[in-house]
Amino acid sequence: MSTSKDEIKQQHLLAEKIVSTNSKPCAPLVNRGEIPLTWKQHPTVNDPFYAEQKAKEEGGEEKKETTSDNVVSMNEIDITLHECKINDQHDPACCISSRGVVDVSPLAALVEEGHNDDAPPPPSKTRNNKTAIATTNKIKSITNLWDVNNAKINNVQITRPAHDAWGIKKIALIFCDDFLHNVYEMPWWHDVSTTKSMSAQKQPKLTVADQMRKAFEPILDALNIKPNRLVRCLFAAMPPGATIPTHHDTGLWVRHTHRVHIPIIVEDPNCILFQCGPTEDTMIRVACVPGHVFEMNNQAKHGVSNCDPTEHRVHVILDYVDEDFVIPNRIKLQANETLLQTRRSIDRTLDAGKRPTPSYFILGAQKSGTTSLYDYLNQHPLIVRAKRRETHCLDWRWDDSLKTTKARQEHCLSFFYAKELHKHPSLLTGDSTPSYLLDSKQCIDRMKEVFP
Repeated sequence: MSTSKDEIKQQHLLAEKIVSTNSKPCAPLVNRGEIPLTWKQHPTVNDPFYAEQKAKEEGGEEKKETTSDNVVSMNEIDITLHECKINDQHDPACCISSRGVVDVSPLAALVEEGHNDDAPPPPSKTRNNKTAIATTNKIKSITNLWDVNNAKINNVQITRPAHDAWGIKKIALIFCDDFLHNVYEMPWWHDVSTTKSMSAQKQPKLTVADQMRKAFEPILDALNIKPNRLVRCLFAAMPPGATIPTHHDTGLWVRHTHRVHIPIIVEDPNCILFQCGPTEDTMIRVACVPGHVFEMNNQAKHGVSNCDPTEHRVHVILDYVDEDFVIPNRIKLQANETLLQTRRSIDRTLDAGKRPTPSYFILGAQKSGTTSLYDYLNQHPLIVRAKRRETHCLDWRWDDSLKTTKARQEHCLSFFYAKELHKHPSLLTGDSTPSYLLDSKQCIDRMKEVFP
């Protein structure tokens, strides 16, 4: 359920009060190692442990003390990491693990230009609900990686609907769909020089990807991972006065990945309220000091407010999988490619039409469970219902007046969201019409003709 604008406003006002009074100091930096993925199979708030704790508190029992580390004020933080084995799933402090403190100045230099500019307004809608096309694609500065036109032409642009609506800018390097079927590497990540064997005098100018990969090395070293384990990686610039409301992440990818944040450009860490914990009442504050590489359990409740009145906050957000996780497809996108996204899927425009519509038929005797089977299938996020369950496009609604195969195909496809599905081959739809068995010979011939 989305958070209302009024609720976000209230959360931001509370954040400003906490920041101005320093009433919730940051927890110290403690390296607990990797957060076990077994702790991320379900949202932490659904853990019966917390329901029992709440019931006990409401019944008058004292709140259970946790082993969370003593908090210290922001100005007293020692960025030398403390070591502590992660061993208590229900300790709020164990939702965060400080994996290292590294030099991020090379990354900051790459993304400093334009980071404090306001995000462009979201694309407007025309009367027929189509997205209005920008009137110019001029790049103002080739070194400004936040420039939307620069990203469109020299990289690949993605959408993050909620973040886009909150004015949070992004530079995408790696992204995946919700089911980890495809991982997409953007040119600004994969387009490295291929002439390393040339003499120093002939070496070409370093690409953006060359500089990015080099600048990311300290982060990957701190995490002890190789680049091929990354499934998402992007920069996010949060505007002054913005709040990402308390939430937990959703999608199959969450339970298979380790979520890591790294502050890159933060003018005043005291102005950032980043919180994470098993429940809203047990969230701890995380130090957003540049170079702090911290893993968080994003199945836990978390939220962030930028209470700085003038400066954007820039973080790297990355997700990586365990070494034994198999990624089906790792795709290197070309500059200026277009991706089409739904809430759970990502498709290249190059792949439009690769999946037939419909993708399946449910045939069976009447009263044999075909309706239930159809409903079960349509619970999957990548399956789209037909405009009606029993289309009957091959029997009762077959139009004998149509004289060409093309006309008959168009008529039968009108019972599905064919135009939309053509652009999104990750999605599929089907027909469940049991009566096709009553006239199977004729229906099979028609099926061969219009759905070859």
